[in-house]
Amino acid sequence: MDARTHPPSSATRSPWLGFSAVAVGTVMATLDGSIVNVALPTLRRDLQASYAGVEWIVAGYLLVISAVLLSAGRLGDLLGHRRVYCGGLLLFTLGSGLCGASNGLGPLVAARAVQALGAAAMMAMGPAIVTAIFPPERRGRALGAITSVVAIGLTLGPTLGGFIVQHLSWRWIFLPNLPIGVAGALWAAKVLPGTRPSHPPALDRRGGLLLAVALGAGVGAIQASSEGGARPAALGVVALATGALLLHHVRRAPEPVVDPALFASRVFTAGLMAGLLSYAALFASTLLTPFFLAHVKGLSAAGLGAMLTAIPLALSVVSPAAGWLSDRFGPRILCPVGMAVLASGLASLSLADSGDGLPSIAARLALCGIGMGLFQPPNNSTVMGALSRERLGSGGGMLATARNVGMVAGIALSGALFRARGGGSGTTEGFLAGYRAALLAGAGLALAAGAVSLARDSRRLRSERGGQGQGRSARTGSGR
Repeated sequence: MDARTHPPSSATRSPWLGFSAVAVGTVMATLDGSIVNVALPTLRRDLQASYAGVEWIVAGYLLVISAVLLSAGRLGDLLGHRRVYCGGLLLFTLGSGLCGASNGLGPLVAARAVQALGAAAMMAMGPAIVTAIFPPERRGRALGAITSVVAIGLTLGPTLGGFIVQHLSWRWIFLPNLPIGVAGALWAAKVLPGTRPSHPPALDRRGGLLLAVALGAGVGAIQASSEGGARPAALGVVALATGALLLHHVRRAPEPVVDPALFASRVFTAGLMAGLLSYAALFASTLLTPFFLAHVKGLSAAGLGAMLTAIPLALSVVSPAAGWLSDRFGPRILCPVGMAVLASGLASLSLADSGDGLPSIAARLALCGIGMGLFQPPNNSTVMGALSRERLGSGGGMLATARNVGMVAGIALSGALFRARGGGSGTTEGFLAGYRAALLAGAGLALAAGAVSLARDSRRLRSERGGQGQGRSARTGSGR
């Protein structure tokens, strides 16, 4: 694509200035998510909601993000990454204000949907911006630094959220986003490069609508599967039918919202699948662990928040090193090892009960963070490195979609297994049985993600060796 950059000086700026703008939105989105997790027991009590009801505060947010991420990514490729990122940051800020003003479960879930629309734009643009402004030999470190920024938000969230919930109102977990969001959008508009197509094609509105319905219905079917009844089946039928219409559409549209050619790359496709499985594994514990710490271990909101910092703190320490190692040696070992570490952390956490000490539980949570820290930077670098520059927004949207679908799938799976094993019975024994089943399933998903990564990188290594062999043969033949 023909592109022009505004302002001209943006090309000479340090890429870390652009990184700082992306970091603002990343911290906001992750901080908000981790604070909400800490507040779930309080929200359930104050809003007089069921476990399934408060589940929608988290899962509904992820559902909306999943439905619009790919369209947001494509919009960034057409209109410019800076413009879409700044608009998403402002929309997220508006949604935060609506969350703080909500007076019930329904309005809160709706306000979270507004937040999700803005978060989708930021999530899709973040990897695209970082990939575009950093040279390939520094991409792993930059994406590793983004993972560390995510971890900072996740680390601050539980501690700050625990303090706010215990000493103030849960509404204050959303309201600080208002001044930060406005300031962040102004900073992003100043320092991010404004590259965009000179003559952008029209946005594929029909494809975007079909995509949103297909993804929304599909994720909704996963989410509702734990509740039983006819709704999951009906949503599944809608998702399949709309997906078939979308497939027919993208094959004929001149500029489809999803480019089928991207999936011709096995490296790209396998990286998306591995990312999805890794987040499904981790989020098998995310919904239930706060309730384990509150109800089984009897922790206050502040103590619960401090314990939940173990995962992001470990993630923030390991991710930069994993990004550096990925730049130097590639992802072949890091990705499967990371998933093996995550599986061991989840399996050991599944054995926790009321008699285990808090340091032991914190160590198991930290093991999960170490595993994700080893896996995410090399996997993300591999996925984004497989894309052409003009498809970075779409690819970033797909990467974020895989992540969020994995989160929803992990929450739905853990909720279904938890209830199936008697977790909602009200007894400690029933809770622990459901908790154990959910986390063991997560460990299995982590091992599956590691297997996909290992197969992907082994195939790529054989392909590279084959290409080198052909090159040597050609040079030998030409010298004869």
